[in-house]
Amino acid sequence: MAVPSVRSIEELGAIHHVVVVVAHPDDETFCSGLICQFVERGTVVDLLCLTRGEGGPTGPWTREELGKAREAEMRKACELLGIRKLVFLDHVDPVGRQDRVYAPAVSAADLANQIRPYFQSADFILTHGSSGEYWHPAHVLVHRAVSLAAGDCSWATFLAAREKHPIQKLVNPDDPANFILDVSGQSSMRKAALACHESQVPLFCRFAKGTLDDFIAKTSTEDYCVRGRETG
Repeated sequence: MAVPSVRSIEELGAIHHVVVVVAHPDDETFCSGLICQFVERGTVVDLLCLTRGEGGPTGPWTREELGKAREAEMRKACELLGIRKLVFLDHVDPVGRQDRVYAPAVSAADLANQIRPYFQSADFILTHGSSGEYWHPAHVLVHRAVSLAAGDCSWATFLAAREKHPIQKLVNPDDPANFILDVSGQSSMRKAALACHESQVPLFCRFAKGTLDDFIAKTSTEDYCVRGRETG
């Protein structure tokens, strides 16, 4: 059950510990503005990452090298964003094809059991939307696992549905946005953190149909579906 509309980060209440759960290095970009605002307020933010993203296009790397490169990129990004702890959950990112991507071979229930202990001291959880943004199976898997593991902890999904979003391809159509956050004040930090993901910069430029600056500008408002305790 979605909670009533939230108009500011303060209306989320007293939040001391946030856990972000994503599928691949760079997915934290979709909520990096809110992460920055939490950190600015003294909130502890930890991040769980399902894979090292070794299933993506390898470019100049071997498959093993790509995983190591993307892990290093994410560690740099998390350090810039002020994230306290980054945990890789050590699932292998399946190799994608030109027209299809895949999720790791783990059930949502088993993944929920793996991540649940990290939520014990959390006040708030951030994760992928129900449609996996652009219908990525690994994103959907993470969403389902979080919905099973969240328990009494409030949680939110990013890229919720808002009319006239500048990058409609990324929006989760079944998640109504009830928390719309201006993150234009965090643009410099968001860009610096995203630029750490050197291997993935071309992807974000394609999302924006332009440059990295265009992506940051088009996502200067972040849209969330905040869920109440009865959800999941």
